[in-house]
Amino acid sequence: MNSVSVVIPLYNKEKHIRRALLSALNQTVKDFEIIVVNDGSTDKSAEAVMEINDERIRLVNQPNKGASAARNNGIRQSHNSLVAFLDADDEWKPDFLETIMRLRRQYPGAGLYATAYETSHAKSGIIKVQYRGIPPEPWEGIIPDFFDSMLGQPPVWTSAAVIPRHVFEVSGYFHEGEVLAEDVDMWCRIALKFPVAFSTHICATYFLDAENRCYVRGSIHKKATGYLETLNAAKNDMNLPDGARKSIAILKEMVEIGHASSLILGNAASEARRELKSFKLNHLQRQKAFWFLISFLPVKVIEFLLDFKAVIRKSVR
Repeated sequence: MNSVSVVIPLYNKEKHIRRALLSALNQTVKDFEIIVVNDGSTDKSAEAVMEINDERIRLVNQPNKGASAARNNGIRQSHNSLVAFLDADDEWKPDFLETIMRLRRQYPGAGLYATAYETSHAKSGIIKVQYRGIPPEPWEGIIPDFFDSMLGQPPVWTSAAVIPRHVFEVSGYFHEGEVLAEDVDMWCRIALKFPVAFSTHICATYFLDAENRCYVRGSIHKKATGYLETLNAAKNDMNLPDGARKSIAILKEMVEIGHASSLILGNAASEARRELKSFKLNHLQRQKAFWFLISFLPVKVIEFLLDFKAVIRKSVR
């Protein structure tokens, strides 16, 4: 049985949840259930869900525990063999589930199925995501080197990912209490044990302007401890190919530098410099030196330089 359970964590997204739900209900594949886990919303998010009359939608309420706990609750309450995730402020194209089911038929042994996605921002509009180490479109298959691909834009994103239920018993559930990279940590734990199937067909939209996004430039982010633990254990796993262990080691350094950069942009440059000095990096020494040097500049100047760098990169693509 390959029916799908769609899990939507919901926290104060009354302006967006209707769009997400309608995009799920508008799928060309109709055999699914939707479990909306209301994570202690204080706005009218739950009321917005109940306004949509469809027997496939089930609203589950819980005290506020975070997105990971909401997703885990939804997984445990699901009834079907595949679990799809959709954030309450994002949306699917009509053929998302159709594409996933095709991947499932072609690659039944995969532990994770994902499609390409696009990002939407008020200033920059719709942007097509570029991936590393994945054949040009149109292409569907097993990602050749998942951890190498993770060194670029992540090929797997929460609102475009579907996981067979049995995989959670092998790779574990989302780490609760984590507020950053808990989803990426899950993909990596799965990829350590299973192939990852991917389609370059764009089937979902990631809205970067929605409220309550975990990543906001200028705010200091907690360190992604669960993700770092996963990467640290994996890079020391001698059963993995050398290339995969190297990519994992670089990913770990990227996470560490990323936390230091959030400290710098959050006006905690002294703490960032102490952290950067403590890092023993084998691969990203130039990036470490870059952030250490610009940490002495005013935050506004750093933000201007980063924006200018992004514009230059976009113009040469």
